[in-house]
Amino acid sequence: MRILHTSDWHLGRNFGPVSLLDDQAAFVDWVVGLCAAESVDLVVVAGDVYDRAIPPTEAVVLFRDALVRLQAAGHVVAVITGNHDGADRVAAYDELMDASRVYVRGGYAKVGEVIALEFADGPLDLVMLPFLDPQAAPDSLAAAAGDDSDDAYERRLRRTHHSVLAAAVEATAAQRRGVRSVAVSHAFVAGGETSDSERQLSVGGSGTVDVAVFAPFSYTALGHLHRPQHVSPTVRYSGTPLAYSFSEAHTKSVTLVDMAADGACSTREVEVPVGRPVLTVEGTIDELLRHEPTSAERNSLVRAIITDPGVVLDAKPKLSQVYPHVVEIVLRPPVGVGGASGAVVDRRAVTATDAADAFWVASTGGPPTPEQAELLHQAIAVAEGKVA
Repeated sequence: MRILHTSDWHLGRNFGPVSLLDDQAAFVDWVVGLCAAESVDLVVVAGDVYDRAIPPTEAVVLFRDALVRLQAAGHVVAVITGNHDGADRVAAYDELMDASRVYVRGGYAKVGEVIALEFADGPLDLVMLPFLDPQAAPDSLAAAAGDDSDDAYERRLRRTHHSVLAAAVEATAAQRRGVRSVAVSHAFVAGGETSDSERQLSVGGSGTVDVAVFAPFSYTALGHLHRPQHVSPTVRYSGTPLAYSFSEAHTKSVTLVDMAADGACSTREVEVPVGRPVLTVEGTIDELLRHEPTSAERNSLVRAIITDPGVVLDAKPKLSQVYPHVVEIVLRPPVGVGGASGAVVDRRAVTATDAADAFWVASTGGPPTPEQAELLHQAIAVAEGKVA
């Protein structure tokens, strides 16, 4: 059988001021066609269907249409909620949808469930493990994880994403049939490489999950991290279909998994041909304006880091003539070495003139000219009432 592993669609997301809805709709069109061309049996969306708990109407309609088209084409679909999703909203009609072989799960309502599926080449156990907020875990699951303290507050303090996920996997053991299996999970598994656009699952490392949790499964389709990567030979992140931050300059792809009747798997990446790549350029405004961009660079969402020592006016409209899709301007003047000694300064001994001179160096990378210094010092003297 063949599985399409995707995740983190983040429908409804913007890239700075730019709406990505058209690119996301193009991705849905492309992925429906890919499923037909590759004779996909099972389509997986491993969490973060939407970008926020209450998504815009356009995003909800787009996802509904994607499910309708995939189901009409005969594909089995498995969707879990991620930390960005409102679990109760996404999975509101799960029991009704099960009859159409579109399985949507969110929150703790059906943790421990094993969905027994049959395909042309044999049976498959499907275990769906949506993002499980440790603080929302029911006490029954905490007890299964070995936390039997009488103090409810202490129990909640000790819970981690790893402990509740391990308990959820353990709860499926009695139902698993001993056949090939797929787990779908939204988690930060230790060893994964992060990007700037992922929302932290917890503070202090308690959101990290050990990859050994997924040892019982033939293949684990992960969501949450935006870079496609293997954490182990059978545990993989597919990554996002589109770039959602400037740290995601890598090629975007989905993962096709071929699974034999005994659970042996092979994977291959299929590059996503829609959406704009991201590009960071750096230099003075004149250097950037003189550059002759390639067609790929002109098509990219651009962050421009401008290194002029002074203020640059109208940078974005100017650069838009070279890079039509510039979305972020960062002013980063060079830092002067004169003020970077790191020495501790007694602020009571620093005059306003000294402070102004030091700020000028830090801001522009060099001291003011004699004319600038005279005007600056005169303005300070007037402000301090030393001269009329």
